Amino acid sequence: MIQDLYPMFGYILGSIPFGVIFSNILGNGKLRETGSKNIGATNAFRTQGKIVGILTLVMDFLKGFVPYYFLETENEILNSFILAAPVIGHMFPIWLKFKGGKGIATYLGCLCALSPIVGFYTIITWIMMFLILKISAAAGLISVVTSLLIFDYARTALCWDFINQLYALIGLVVLIFVKHSENINRLIRRGQEV
Repeated sequence: MIQDLYPMFGYILGSIPFGVIFSNILGNGKLRETGSKNIGATNAFRTQGKIVGILTLVMDFLKGFVPYYFLETENEILNSFILAAPVIGHMFPIWLKFKGGKGIATYLGCLCALSPIVGFYTIITWIMMFLILKISAAAGLISVVTSLLIFDYARTALCWDFINQLYALIGLVVLIFVKHSENINRLIRRGQEV
């Protein structure tokens, strides 16, 4: 059945390393060799400039948004896999020997496709935390955890039958924290030095 292939499409789309592509076309082509060596938007901003950073951010967001928005089915279990697939693809891209990004922009895209209002409040949380902390990783981690609370509150208040999607989001947030382990250790050391 064609719908069974939707998660695979989401994974393949999520695997497209837009940061690397834009770095090669518009930057110095060394995104994975400079800064944090990450393929995501934050490293693209820092090492390749604003244009590459913005393009990477937009496309990493869209590759999370598009699959769920256009391929949502009536099967809630299948939907949870469609939701998670682009983020997993971004984190473990087949094109880069499964060494990818940290997933926050793609996660936000998936979240906005699932629930625009929850996605909106999550993005606002990220902006507020970044303005306060001035640390992108910390703002991102706080915002994705907050997204789970916001989504679960909305799911309960509006009687959404989205329990499988909630489980998928929880799994993705765990993966995001694992991918940010170096950043978390760095933040802890910085806090101990203060």
